[in-house]
Amino acid sequence: MLPRQHERVAINTDAILYFPDKKDFICQAVDVSLGGIKVTKQDQKDLFCYIGNTCIIELAIDIPFGIENKRFHLQTKACVVNGDLKGIGLKFEGVDQETMTLLEKLMVSQLQEGDLQTLKDKMGVKVRTSQIKILKTQLEDYIIESVKDVFIAFLAIDVVPGPYVERPEFDEYKPPETEVTGIVLFNGALEGGVHLSSPLHFAIKSAGAMLGEAGLELATQQDDMVWDALGEITNQVAGGIQTRISNNMEGINLTAPNVIIGSNFRINYNKHLSSVRKFFSSPFGPFFIECFFS
Repeated sequence: MLPRQHERVAINTDAILYFPDKKDFICQAVDVSLGGIKVTKQDQKDLFCYIGNTCIIELAIDIPFGIENKRFHLQTKACVVNGDLKGIGLKFEGVDQETMTLLEKLMVSQLQEGDLQTLKDKMGVKVRTSQIKILKTQLEDYIIESVKDVFIAFLAIDVVPGPYVERPEFDEYKPPETEVTGIVLFNGALEGGVHLSSPLHFAIKSAGAMLGEAGLELATQQDDMVWDALGEITNQVAGGIQTRISNNMEGINLTAPNVIIGSNFRINYNKHLSSVRKFFSSPFGPFFIECFFS
């Protein structure tokens, strides 16, 4: 453990505060002491009403890898404990003593590559690369392009893009609650996957278009046909997204598609996954595509 110091150590890095009321504040971290950090923003008074409240703080950090530094983004819970015109004080929360020691090393620029892997495995802390940060800004276009390509080529219909929703950083991840969900998982350079979620009538009509049977009904003998077709649509959309992501992040592998009816998910989802959802309307009904990743 680092020797305890009473003085604060000056730092200079970007910081974002995410609060449960969905308000985010872009700040600048200015100094750190044991277990806490001080940030500043243009108008400190915006944050005074949050004193005593918990938030998620995200810090941009540079860690030495060989002869160069790599940038990562670290998130952990913190409580706003005080504030004045010079800055807002936060205390880290929800982490054990070893994690606190690693955070202390991080803040005084002593964290090494091996420490980073230990920190990644700790509860209450999320570490992601700058590539993931950038990816979230690109995914909306990747999803739209892939969906349009697949639906025009394989179903002979066009779709209308709707809202784009990012999971708030403060919320725990939960899988979709829809009647039918197609799933394709990613592994390798990106851990996560793609969901195609929809009402049952969309699944049946899109499967019929995929199979060339426009009047397809959901009879017992046709169940497998519907699910196989929806799984293949999900697979094609996920493949299009993977191809686009791979332009900047190579080595992403896809698993075989699967289809879940209702909420009968058999995957143990990490509660701290990042996710984005893009909603669409179509002649067959509404659906959305979700990309989730860690």
